Amino acid sequence: MSRDEFSKKDYFSIRNVLASIQTKEGLNLKLISGDVLYIWADVIVNTVPMNLQLGGGSLSWAILHKAGPMLQKELDATRQEAEEKVGSIFMTSGCNLDCKAVLHVVAPGWDNGAGTSWQAFLDEFTKWSRRNPNKARIPMAGDTQGTFGTVSNPWFTAYEMKIGAITFQVATGDITEEKVDVIVNSTTRTFSLKSGVSKAILEGAGPAVENECAMLAAQPHGDFIITQGGGLTCEIIIHVLGENDVRRTVTSVLEECEQRKYTSVSLPAIGTGNARKNPITVADNIIDAIVDFSRKHSTPSLKTVKVVLFLPELLNIFYDSMRKRDITASPTFQSTFSTTTYNLPEHWTDMNHQLSCMVQLHPGQSEYNTIKDKFTQTCSSYTIEKIERIQNAFLWQSYQVKKKHMDIKNGHTNNERLLFHGTDADSVPHVNQHGFNRSYAGKNAVAYGKGTYFAVDASYSAKDTYSRPDSNGRKHMYVVRVLTGVYTQGHAELVAPPPKNPHSATDLFDSVTDDTLYPRLFVVFFDNQAYPEYLITFRS
Repeated sequence: MSRDEFSKKDYFSIRNVLASIQTKEGLNLKLISGDVLYIWADVIVNTVPMNLQLGGGSLSWAILHKAGPMLQKELDATRQEAEEKVGSIFMTSGCNLDCKAVLHVVAPGWDNGAGTSWQAFLDEFTKWSRRNPNKARIPMAGDTQGTFGTVSNPWFTAYEMKIGAITFQVATGDITEEKVDVIVNSTTRTFSLKSGVSKAILEGAGPAVENECAMLAAQPHGDFIITQGGGLTCEIIIHVLGENDVRRTVTSVLEECEQRKYTSVSLPAIGTGNARKNPITVADNIIDAIVDFSRKHSTPSLKTVKVVLFLPELLNIFYDSMRKRDITASPTFQSTFSTTTYNLPEHWTDMNHQLSCMVQLHPGQSEYNTIKDKFTQTCSSYTIEKIERIQNAFLWQSYQVKKKHMDIKNGHTNNERLLFHGTDADSVPHVNQHGFNRSYAGKNAVAYGKGTYFAVDASYSAKDTYSRPDSNGRKHMYVVRVLTGVYTQGHAELVAPPPKNPHSATDLFDSVTDDTLYPRLFVVFFDNQAYPEYLITFRS
């Protein structure tokens, strides 16, 4: 596989899996929060009103916008194929969409959850699917305006990402409950570790597997041993050394699975327990190994690799690592969170189906005056040219997910500060669209860690070192919502917040600072821990 082929937009694609079940007949059902336009499928399902006119709801509008006007023409041409009633299904080609066909379903009206409208849809769709057994992806049905009520928010517990031919999943849960071909156990050189996840695996597998481990450990072996699955619902267990290089270990596991023609493997966050490895490094190494494997095997037997996390706080770390790979698939990533997940601020201007926009505030508005006053507290000698509100639905909801997690973890909601960040004109479009990317850490400062820096006072960010003037003398500064949470003293070597407890490598501080008593700045290490709310353009 060439590098160009490897970097195509469909190679990496993150999906937010809210729920996943398998029926007794073997049908896999997944509830995914994302953009149906960028999810790989043979067929996608669109909902339309009785008059079959596209564009009435946000989903229908988005499908028409990407597919092109020919989609409406094809749909109009199919009117005679079925009666226009609730539940009727009309099929067109995908036009400019990345699918073979689109099923347009006449959506029922909302019946306040009684279930009859939804049953009408299911009855018709079941009839159609029996006649057409190819797979389909179903968006949130009933998208047409005013048809269905607001969807409440489930708590995210899993993400899914396509890496070449491999489906990579990361989820919180109990690895001993996995139904896969292979389960990986992270252990020590004696292969008898009885703590944490390893203890659960050995106890779940049973004494026969423990005895097999003891026997194989006493014989010459490489960096891992293989036992039967025992009481676990897997074919084999691969026991690896948590202290070893994670990337090399995962590569060995994947190659072993491929050699044995297995199709699925579940593994823990190797080395984050007893070996106390940095969770960020572990996440990067695991995904790097999968990328390496996918480059080597274009059509592997192995189809699914899943990381099962015992500690929920690691989910965000893996999500960050997945996000870094999603550069070429930014539309998919930007739509990972449904706009119903967290309500957008009521004072935001209508975005007309855009993912993001800038709204200029005007002197005299209370919102303008509030931001101006905060800026001029320490920057009264500067002249403000304009203040703009940044409306980015994806960044806002990603930030709110992180805030919700931090509020729960810390047991209170006092985790947010309004801080400043100076930047140059060239960086403004990137920040507006993608937020603060910690991969740029070190551009201006690294004295307290290799993260993104935010100042308590605007005067700090107003220095030319940070808000460098453009050719016209204009400077740029963001007013940012930052989740500082529980913080500690930073230092230059940090690539992540240090552990709160030296005996627990995964219980991390939320941020670091220059001075814990009188902080002048804060450093965060996760991209969704800061939301750029306002952009101030000013000059000396």
